Amino acid sequence: MRTFPILLALLTFGSAAAGASPVKSDVDDGLQRCVAAAVDRAAFSGSIRVARGEKVVALVERGLMAGPGSPSITPATRFNLASASKMFTAVAIGQLIDGGRLRLDQPVGEIVAGLTPEAARVTIRQLLTHTSGLGDFFRPENMAMMMKARRADDILPLIAGERPAFAPGSRFAYSNSGFALLGVVIERISEQSYPDYLRQHVFAPAGMTATSADPAPLGTLAIGMTAHDPGGGAGALHPAPGAADGHGSPAGGLFGTTDDLLRFATALDADRLLSRATTAAFTSAQIEAFPATATRSALSYGYGFGVSEQVGYSWFGHNGGTFGANTEFAVRRDGQWVVAVVSNRDPPVATALMHEIQRLIDDAAPASTCGALRDKS
Repeated sequence: MRTFPILLALLTFGSAAAGASPVKSDVDDGLQRCVAAAVDRAAFSGSIRVARGEKVVALVERGLMAGPGSPSITPATRFNLASASKMFTAVAIGQLIDGGRLRLDQPVGEIVAGLTPEAARVTIRQLLTHTSGLGDFFRPENMAMMMKARRADDILPLIAGERPAFAPGSRFAYSNSGFALLGVVIERISEQSYPDYLRQHVFAPAGMTATSADPAPLGTLAIGMTAHDPGGGAGALHPAPGAADGHGSPAGGLFGTTDDLLRFATALDADRLLSRATTAAFTSAQIEAFPATATRSALSYGYGFGVSEQVGYSWFGHNGGTFGANTEFAVRRDGQWVVAVVSNRDPPVATALMHEIQRLIDDAAPASTCGALRDKS
């Protein structure tokens, strides 16, 4: 396994979208055939981009924007990025650190009032690395308030009463509440809403004109289709609850395209978003998240980015999954490869395809070995 495991999280804020400048392509026929074959086997609905250097070398769109009879997915189709959105929150925090307005080891209570005394002592570093001990505000009883949220501050009442479940900094435990709190930090320091800050300081410099916290315009939005029954079990595909209503939050659920994810990787590499030193630190392993098993290497977490160290190769990025949405984004640290896979179907469809694409890349496999690679997965 070569990507960070699915870290389930959706959630839900607001601003512009749509349109994007072209991404250069120079399709590799062999890799394109392998990726297309993998997609066909998976009955995939979504979009895939594989880039090498500055050129797209494999690209696929398949499936429908919603249920039967809906339009086909196109390169302009926007998807729920789920927890992959946490990378944007992390970059915003990194910018405030680069600007001298925030410190990694600063207690969050110095910036955000109204937290429990125990939570107030948690540091920015611990929030970024999921070592805060805080929990998950994404619960059914909070859904009504989450669907109305347009700023990070709107979510604060849902997390203000939390206390760390363990000594902060002592271990990894994935926390949506922690990243929502980082969004409040961004709003307090910048005096902008979280969506407005991202649009001005992250998406605009990266050229990500199709990415935002707002699901509108709905004409470009892929509606999440899930097979999970709200009462449990699985059945026919139907729209995921709130698929076109909720706005993205600092914990997840922003909307974007695979081309914009490639632009994000390019902007990081070109130091247009963070200083080179901060990018290196944020995308490097800070804590072991999941120990090695018989079938995979240990997986680590940086500051808002998952990190996978393989023999000879290192990847960083993030993924996400919820009902009717699965996103995988990974950058190989040697600067040569970027892979983005997004789907408006339940996990693990994008995750499985990401694993196969990374095997094709890392093993430098010619097209004739596609079947053999599938056998050894």
